[in-house]
Formats: sequence, C-alpha cells, structure tokens
Amino acid sequence: MRYKKDNFTDRSSTFPAEDLTVEVSAMRYSNGALESRVISLAREVPYTLFVNDREILSISTLPTSLRELFIGFLVSEGVLTSRNEILDCIVDHGNRLVRVELTVPGERIDKLEGKGMLTSGCAGGMVFSVETSTHIREKREKSLKVQCASILARMNELDTFLGVYSRTRGVHAASLADTSNTLVILEDLGRHNAVDKIVGHCFLNGVETRDKLLLTTGRITSEVLTKAARGGFPLVISRSSASAMAVSMAKQAGIDVITYVRAGRFNHFAHGAVELVEV
Repeated sequence: MRYKKDNFTDRSSTFPAEDLTVEVSAMRYSNGALESRVISLAREVPYTLFVNDREILSISTLPTSLRELFIGFLVSEGVLTSRNEILDCIVDHGNRLVRVELTVPGERIDKLEGKGMLTSGCAGGMVFSVETSTHIREKREKSLKVQCASILARMNELDTFLGVYSRTRGVHAASLADTSNTLVILEDLGRHNAVDKIVGHCFLNGVETRDKLLLTTGRITSEVLTKAARGGFPLVISRSSASAMAVSMAKQAGIDVITYVRAGRFNHFAHGAVELVEV
C-alpha cells in the first residue's frame, strides 16, 4: 500500500542522481608505482529536521530517500507510532531542510530537541532505554520459516546491488526482503541512516514487517537492533558482526540475529522469531 503522495510535498526536484558522487583527483599506489587517478566519492550533505516548527537536529546523509530517512529516524526514536500521526512532510532540497508536521504528545518531541548533529559516520544513534527500545509492538503468533539458502541469496542480492557503493565503495546499504525476493535496497553513508531509510519506507508505505527480513551491510549494534525492534522486524541479518549488547537486546525483544553471511556460511543467534530450514 502506497502512502498518499498528495499528503506529502517536495519543494524541488529529486536530488539529481548524477550529483550523488563527486570526482576528485588523487594519487593511487599500485604494483610499486604511483599514478594519477580520478576517484569517485559519495556526496555528504547535512539536512536539518524541523518538527512542528521546532528545530530538532541535522543529519549528514547521502541525499536520497530523505522522507524515508527522517520518518524512519522518528519511528526509531519512538516519536512516531502510527502513520496517522503524520500531517505533512516537506523535503526542501534547496535549503536542505526537512519539515514534518505531527500530531503527537509534546513530550515525545521534547526528548529529541537540541540533539544537535548526527554525523554520517557509524557512531551510535540515540537510544532512550533498552527496555523501551526493544519493545515489539505486536506479539508474533508463530515463528517465521526461512530457508538457509534464502538468507544467502538475499545477502548476495544486497552485496551485488549496483548503487552508489558500486562507484565509490564508500556507503552502506540496507534492504527489505521477504523469503523469496529483495523488495527494496536503500543506501546511505552510515549504516544507521540506511536502516532508518528502510524503517521509514515500511512505515510510510504500510508494509507489514512481521514476515520480512531486514538486512544491512554494517555491524549490528544496539542502535541498529533498536531500529529493527521499533520497525517490527523478526530477523536482522548482517554480512558483518553483531555486538554482545545487540544480541542481548535481541533476546529480550524476541528478534533473531544472523551475522557473517558470506561464502555460504553464517551465524544464527536464535531467539524464537525464526525457524531456519536446512535446504
């Protein structure tokens, strides 16, 4: 189900795809010799979020899917719990602003105000408490059956995605998948932003997440696990590692975690959300 586009406004055209990378002259050392090269780098642009005309923070980001990023961020931080709480979302590329109008209690917004700047790096997001962060909105009736081969196939689809990463090797990606197909892949400079974009995409489009997989190219930290929990995902998958805190939080929340998906292998931290089928 698509959200109604006439409820959301974009004051300028989509950020031009050709402007997502910058060509920079550099020297490359290879095979014992230095030579001149032009290197493609991912563009980093700060956008400032206003909620109900209150300046909240700025996020440095790859300027794609900004509605998804900022709405996903608000979902991940517990500010948004229902699609009906969004009155408007304006992306203003010219002024690098995102304005969101919400009908939520003021104390939810108070928690965010004055947070300053979130960089595009992989430093953590904001987590208010382990208990509230890992609260699943609806209890699952039964475990989701997933073939082991499907885990490998979905990660391969994420790894081989021809996006900005293929040109720069300088961004992270996250994907939304079911057991048979990858549905959406979104990129950003930091793994947290990429995951927020997936959470925002699902929230805005009314995507049922209880039977979906969330994949990331980055580490699964407590912050990433929080975003998965608030997004309602039963399973988080990474080609990299997970922190001990993230796995502990996942156990509390009843979310399964899969790590180091590569070369036909992976690790599974089972917490009752998924039943893996050997095929």
